[in-house]
Amino acid sequence: MELTNKQREVLSVITDLTQKMGVPPTLGEIRDYLGYKNTSSVQRHTDALKKKGYFVLDKFQSRSLKVKKFLQKKHNIPLVGSVACGQPMLAIENIEAYIPYEVQGDPSDYFFLRAVGDSMNKSNIYDGTLVLIKKESEVGQGDEVVALIGDEATIKIFKREKGKVVLEPNSTNPIHKPLYIFEDLQIQGKVIDKIKI
Repeated sequence: MELTNKQREVLSVITDLTQKMGVPPTLGEIRDYLGYKNTSSVQRHTDALKKKGYFVLDKFQSRSLKVKKFLQKKHNIPLVGSVACGQPMLAIENIEAYIPYEVQGDPSDYFFLRAVGDSMNKSNIYDGTLVLIKKESEVGQGDEVVALIGDEATIKIFKREKGKVVLEPNSTNPIHKPLYIFEDLQIQGKVIDKIKI
């Protein structure tokens, strides 16, 4: 069914806020975002959107404006700790949280890591950035990867040069240098996306 301009605007705000916050917004948050004076106007539009089949609304929960596409595509991807974007750090996998995120294929092939350091800041991976990783052992020249060197994990650019692997930083900080690896290297996965928080 055709949407009015106001309904389209409200649906767009719900979608955007859901993506940014990881949970659906409350009526109050939508009201504040749109600059409305009261929530009854928001309620009128959300009721109309429900009737038109755009999302599921549970009136007994404050964060219940679930847009149908999020019900179908978002999966809870685990945040499994921190990884160095600098010197490699000890890899300890503890699930800290789950982040709703849309992924291709099997959701169990994905995980998030929190970046620590600035060795990849030219690749938009800053200290605190959440980095989405797809588990893969085979990667190509120039891919951004999570590499396990012994028990230590780091995010770098993967390169092969004359029979050796080079893990290269991409940083504005000149302190970071390439790591030349001859043995005891495991590629944990490839960087798929970055969320700056």
